[in-house]
Amino acid sequence: LFIEQLRDLSLEDGRAYIQEHIAELSDHAAIAYLLTDEALRLLYSPFISLKLAELLIFFGEYVHHTSSHALGLKAKGDALMMIGHHQAALDALDAAGEEFKLLGDEGNWARSRISWIVSAVWLGRVEEALQAAAQAREVFLRRGENFWVCSIDHNTAIICEHIGRYQEALQLYESMRAIYPTIKDQSEKTLQLYTAIAEMNQANILDLLGKFEQAYNLHRQAQASFIALGETYLTVYAEVNLADLDYTQGFYGSALRRYYQARDRFIQGNINDPLFLAILKLEIANCLVKLNRAQEACLMSEEAVKAYRQVGISLSTGNALRVHASALIASGRFEEALTVLYEAQTLFSGSGIEHYTSTTRLQQAELLLVMGSTTAAYDTARSIKKHCEVQGLVAYAVRAGLVMSSALLEMSQELSLEQEKRTALLQEAEMLCKRTIAEARQHNLQEMIYKGYYLLGRLFVRQDNPERAARQYRAAIAQIERILNDLVYDLSPSFLRSTWIVYEEMIALCLQQSQVEQAFSYLERARSMTLRQYLNKSSALREKSGGEQQGTVALSISETSSAQLLRIQKELKNWQEKYRDYSVILTDIDTSVSPTVDRAIIQAEMKRCEAEISQLFERLYLYESGTTLNTYTRKHAPHQVKQLDLVRLRQRLSPDQLLLTYFLYKGKLIIFAATTKELVTHEITDGLEQLERLLPLLHAHLDPRGWSASRNPASEVVRRLLTRLYNILVRPVANLLPSPSGLLTIVPYGPLHKLPFHALYDGSRFLIENFQINHLPASSLLLHFDSDESRLHHRSGDTSVAGTRPLVFGYSDSGHLQRVKDEAQTIASLLNGACFLEGEATIARLIEQAPGSPIIHLA
Repeated sequence: LFIEQLRDLSLEDGRAYIQEHIAELSDHAAIAYLLTDEALRLLYSPFISLKLAELLIFFGEYVHHTSSHALGLKAKGDALMMIGHHQAALDALDAAGEEFKLLGDEGNWARSRISWIVSAVWLGRVEEALQAAAQAREVFLRRGENFWVCSIDHNTAIICEHIGRYQEALQLYESMRAIYPTIKDQSEKTLQLYTAIAEMNQANILDLLGKFEQAYNLHRQAQASFIALGETYLTVYAEVNLADLDYTQGFYGSALRRYYQARDRFIQGNINDPLFLAILKLEIANCLVKLNRAQEACLMSEEAVKAYRQVGISLSTGNALRVHASALIASGRFEEALTVLYEAQTLFSGSGIEHYTSTTRLQQAELLLVMGSTTAAYDTARSIKKHCEVQGLVAYAVRAGLVMSSALLEMSQELSLEQEKRTALLQEAEMLCKRTIAEARQHNLQEMIYKGYYLLGRLFVRQDNPERAARQYRAAIAQIERILNDLVYDLSPSFLRSTWIVYEEMIALCLQQSQVEQAFSYLERARSMTLRQYLNKSSALREKSGGEQQGTVALSISETSSAQLLRIQKELKNWQEKYRDYSVILTDIDTSVSPTVDRAIIQAEMKRCEAEISQLFERLYLYESGTTLNTYTRKHAPHQVKQLDLVRLRQRLSPDQLLLTYFLYKGKLIIFAATTKELVTHEITDGLEQLERLLPLLHAHLDPRGWSASRNPASEVVRRLLTRLYNILVRPVANLLPSPSGLLTIVPYGPLHKLPFHALYDGSRFLIENFQINHLPASSLLLHFDSDESRLHHRSGDTSVAGTRPLVFGYSDSGHLQRVKDEAQTIASLLNGACFLEGEATIARLIEQAPGSPIIHLA
């Protein structure tokens, strides 16, 4: 009751209450520890904790009890540290420490150092903090207080992480995990909890070092402990850590699943933390955009914006609005996105965070360009460029220059323009673009370099200069492939889409110039680009597996880059959280609880957060623009782009084999047909229009869910559709088809990936009845087969494998792909095949069983 009264009363009324009931408070030591424990328990309600600390100081002075006074000063320092009053916290903790020394109370002196070292680091006194931590640790060791040894080690590890001494931090976490099981004066549950927290923190360090597999396993181990202990909030936090790890490595599907699991746990656990839930929703929205699920992303980001608006933190709301705008843009809702960006700009303009303001205005300019408001886009970009040049924000200035050049290019296409004005606009755009490329090269802005070359190529196309256009497109593609080879950041779908356009333009230009082989070569390079992320990761995993067997693991370029990116992202997230915390503290500030509370100090801490966020935001932007943050030699050797060897490719084909590769561009369907002797093309001008009409009809007629039993579409209707598709896709090259039972290799494009080519009908027979058919994602994969492998297609005539059963594999990813098991078992039953499911469906078994199998089905 006494504690409840003091907690609810004001500071002055609390002092009066102590004076009135002083006779009842004769056990000074007991009262001191009651108030100390309550202040510590309420540390995350810092103003209440601070008020209790002030009352404990008053109590110690009033009854002349030095220990109470010292404990009050310590509790005051702890609370002041929580609200960013770091110098005042040090003053209070130093005063407490002196009093504890006079009392000979070295245990409480050491405990007073726990918050002291946090505030000291914040004020830049890192070495002093480490020395104080070491002294406190010695005291705890001498007294046999191993729990407090771990507490001081925990804070020391955080300091080491903060200053980049990651190995020391790892050693401290290892030490904590070894000590906790030996402690006897704490409950088993408490020790399990703190061990799991140490595991999670250690995993976070391993994340930053790029040791992702070790980090993943430790995160899972910590999460299992949190689940067993019923610690819902920490369980959710661990799930988010795992999701962040997946997202950083480009595993967006897995990351999305984990973010959803974290959200579901959060809601089911009735956790009251709307800001954390809003952050989760933004992470989910980012994943959905990466996975081209823009409509879902819009709904999720809109919910996050609503939550941030209720809290009223301008920086967080503005950031949520930017994510929401990206989702709206991805879904084609440009007008709404523009309105959202203007609101975000208004919020950022008062925050003092220049980088957020600049990038938001750039998004506006780019969006205006897409919407056809070229003059507004040019004027906005021009204003940003001038401002950013003055501020030294090079990356933003370069990006604005590209928007200006693009706007001038679009302006030059207005039909009402006189030729002289048109020429002047194109020349201005060309000069500006060349200057922008030079700036991008000077500052190693890799993504801006390729975009500049691509834009310059488009300018030369508009000037009817195909030779110069091709030269610029080649430079853009060389730069794209340099980025891919360096693997500076993950190959997100948005990056692949934007770079694919460059290849498409180059292919079209080659076809216009009747350079068929070059067009085919660029098409194959574009296809191969989408495979690189998987191939690079597979290679890295194989190398890592081999390295572990030998006891030495070297980090790949991909892992190192991902780790560096993760460090920046985590640091940015930490500073954003600090900013939010200070915003909440400033909103809830109560100067009546202590004369030490000063609004100006909290505002100064927010300004510091703004400065740090600006710097990190710029580093992240530069990193994602392709700038290597490590030491970079600008005078590098010219990048040699490897051309597809068409001679070798045709040599890989059997004499009775036809390779059909498809390409769609600006409504046209291009068929590349290759045999051992030649490569020819056939163009269907309205091919895309025909496909867009026929393919949905075919899929609708093939889907039994859309028809009742009595109205099931007649097979004649389906056959007519398949015949029309055959006439578009195969008949134009019918004279090159192999003989019956020959091999037809098909490389689809775009919507054709969903077409069952085997079922195409020539009027009397299905394609599969005439030829052996296989599909490849890229023709260039034929170069990876040796000559013996390329002839395995003709197995039907090989008596050595007669009687070999079909092979069926099914893997559901722990049940996440729900129908996989049914599919595999059904196919195996129909084909009388060997079926391997889940843990049995391994790569090793596939390699072992595949030779000689007439059919291999992977589910």
